[in-house]
Amino acid sequence: MVRRKVDAGTLPIDTPKKLWRGIGSGKPCSACEAVILAADVEFEPQYDGRPSVVRFHVGCHGLWEAERRRRSHLPK
Repeated sequence: MVRRKVDAGTLPIDTPKKLWRGIGSGKPCSACEAVILAADVEFEPQYDGRPSVVRFHVGCHGLWEAERRRRSHLPK
């Protein structure tokens, strides 16, 4: 799912300026689309000049990072 969303441009591939993490907001994960509950940790990449609309569960964030690494957008 992450790979398809990166291919479609729904998920960004570029490196965020900052990466926030905190309590789940109750909003859907940008990768799996399931709600990120308050009991979950939520990851939210932030980009310069763009409001953050991307958020991930812990595991989904890991899959996104792995896909970025696979495409050489992260150091190996």
